[in-house]
Amino acid sequence: MTMVAMSHVRKAFGSNEVLKDISLAVDPGEVCCIIGPSGSGKSTVLRCINRLVSIDGGEVIVDGLSVTDPKVKDVDLRRRVGMVFQQFNLFPHMTALQNVTLAPRKVRGLAGARAEETAMRLLAKVGLKEKAQQYPAQLSGGQQQRVAIARALAMEPKVMLFDEATSALDPEITGEVLGVMRDLAAEHTTMIVVTHEMGFAREVGTQLVFMDGGVIVEEGAPRAIFENPQAERTKAFLSKVL
Repeated sequence: MTMVAMSHVRKAFGSNEVLKDISLAVDPGEVCCIIGPSGSGKSTVLRCINRLVSIDGGEVIVDGLSVTDPKVKDVDLRRRVGMVFQQFNLFPHMTALQNVTLAPRKVRGLAGARAEETAMRLLAKVGLKEKAQQYPAQLSGGQQQRVAIARALAMEPKVMLFDEATSALDPEITGEVLGVMRDLAAEHTTMIVVTHEMGFAREVGTQLVFMDGGVIVEEGAPRAIFENPQAERTKAFLSKVL
């Protein structure tokens, strides 16, 4: 079964039509990388998938659940979809451990001890077990983003969304976060990644989508598109970023 399916999705903010008839399918275990210039609608695609914004037309299905069905509760969707934002959005008054345990306790109803056990395992997974009792202000940007990834994973989602997760980081520490994302891909985690990291998209992605002006201009295997893009707009974009 397709994990994420978008069918003829449209979204406008006022008179600005951000998404124009977007159709996209991502299968379980795939790493779909979305690239394109700023303002092309990439981040809005992610926000439509997890219902951070409502769509104006079309349909979005996640793990068999209709995102557009008003009877579907936000909490049921949040259990299926984890999202990592450009900014870390950690609670500054909570330790790394507390940030990771909050949602499992509040939403999944995990007991404190079990939630902490899960959180420690996930912090270890992202290489931060020894930072569990530190507050966000005591962590580097890369460390904060890795905590944010652990927090999203704590809900045991079926799909992980990454919205330019490394763009707010110094180049020196971008590799920390990309390394965790590579590990997740190796574990066949279903991921949709909006990124400017072309090396990651080429090496780790199983599906590449190039967007511009609210439409999908070209999609296919990453290496095929990077080495032999078919659309003139794709060629022009890649000539500037590669």
